[in-house]
Amino acid sequence: MTPNQLACVAATLVLLSLGGPALAQGSPSASRSSFTQADLNNDGKIGLDEFHKDIVRGFHALDFDRDGSITDADIRSLPDRAHVRALERMLRRADADKDGKLSFSEVVKVRMSDFDAADTDNDSMISLAEALAFDAKRREQLQADREARRQARAASR
Repeated sequence: MTPNQLACVAATLVLLSLGGPALAQGSPSASRSSFTQADLNNDGKIGLDEFHKDIVRGFHALDFDRDGSITDADIRSLPDRAHVRALERMLRRADADKDGKLSFSEVVKVRMSDFDAADTDNDSMISLAEALAFDAKRREQLQADREARRQARAASR
């Protein structure tokens, strides 16, 4: 796998967890594919160990300049423009201290929050069914947020 392909895969994985599948590929099949890539032991579930490895892999794949943070410059280095726009939105969402970059700590915090939300049976593992349900809920929320912004813009005219 080339570095650009690895970065696109990592971007998709990060987007699925931080920005939702609608930002990444927008389909359950993309969610399934990302789930399969993160399920390192192929047992049909993503455990905390696998999830932590995925966080590390995704972070380092996107930190192109290896400065310990994901910045706009790192994001703009991706060849896929759809990933760039989605990751820019993700950066704004996850940037807790609003310094314009994502530290590893910020990424871990958001991704672990999403892991906990997806793990509906509280077994410290995410099944494919839980992942797909979480992704569907995230897509619905993103759509509702878009609609609310659209209505707010229309009302302000």
